[in-house]
Amino acid sequence: MGKDKVRLGEELFQKGYQMLESEDKDALTTSGDFLSPISKAAKYKNPKAMFLIGYILCIGYKDLPMNISRGERILKKTYSLLVNLSTEKRDYQAAKFLSEYYRVPLAGHVKDDDKVKKILALSDSYREAELSLDDQALEESSVNETKNIEQTGTSAFDQLVLAIESLNDDGSYDNKERLDSIKSSAEKGNMRAAVFLGDAYKEGKYVPKDADTSRLYYEKAEELGSIKAKFILGQETLTGNFANQDIIHGLNRIYQAAKAGYPEALFSLGEIYYEGRFLTKDISKAYLYFQSAFSRGLKDAKIFIERIDSEKQNSEIK
Repeated sequence: MGKDKVRLGEELFQKGYQMLESEDKDALTTSGDFLSPISKAAKYKNPKAMFLIGYILCIGYKDLPMNISRGERILKKTYSLLVNLSTEKRDYQAAKFLSEYYRVPLAGHVKDDDKVKKILALSDSYREAELSLDDQALEESSVNETKNIEQTGTSAFDQLVLAIESLNDDGSYDNKERLDSIKSSAEKGNMRAAVFLGDAYKEGKYVPKDADTSRLYYEKAEELGSIKAKFILGQETLTGNFANQDIIHGLNRIYQAAKAGYPEALFSLGEIYYEGRFLTKDISKAYLYFQSAFSRGLKDAKIFIERIDSEKQNSEIK
């Protein structure tokens, strides 16, 4: 590859990486703006950009779809390239990415906390050496501020929901007028209204419990694009709670919700692979799904991550 393409690939990677690091990790947007330069850098065979693409495909990023098999293939090809970049160019970012292979772990590598610490220490030393050679003042990259749109009021639907939720559920179901308004909203194509009613009839909250009616509203919400409804329908179809059990269609819906980044769907697939229910037991896949669910804020996934880590350590000791 020509020097110009290598240089351009590195410039594009740095542009995307700075965009990614400038964001607050707890408030990352779903726009994925950093992916455009990173993807272009990967096309120029930039190893660090290739790693990020593979990593995101395995772990997921907000609402972006996952593709573990493809991500693993990319990460396997990228490993040796990162090693060369780290040892020959003393690239701190390449070293930092290498530590992820042993932290998650990825691409057939075994989790090794000691190795992670050593590689990160090496990365820090590379970074310090790079900074010491820079005589010019470092320019801090400007943080892309997301404009917060202040809502001065709530929609009619929000007001209805707040009104219903403020009522004590005493079993009298005397909020018919408000519920009829939400039903009308759902029929007109309001996805949130359809999900609300699916939840209400499923749980027997504000209305009598009715699995069939719940299913119909979830199906309506799914048609309108609700990932939550898709996941719930997948679960209920898988277990046969709504109708006859259908493992294939149930799993298919859960997979689709997971690819869309829905945390509960990712966690569910982690459990399925971990326990070997409905699918062949696969601890590696379970670990990746739990990691992805945890990265999206589902704290319960950490219990399984730690459990798998412990099981691996015990097996290595034996």
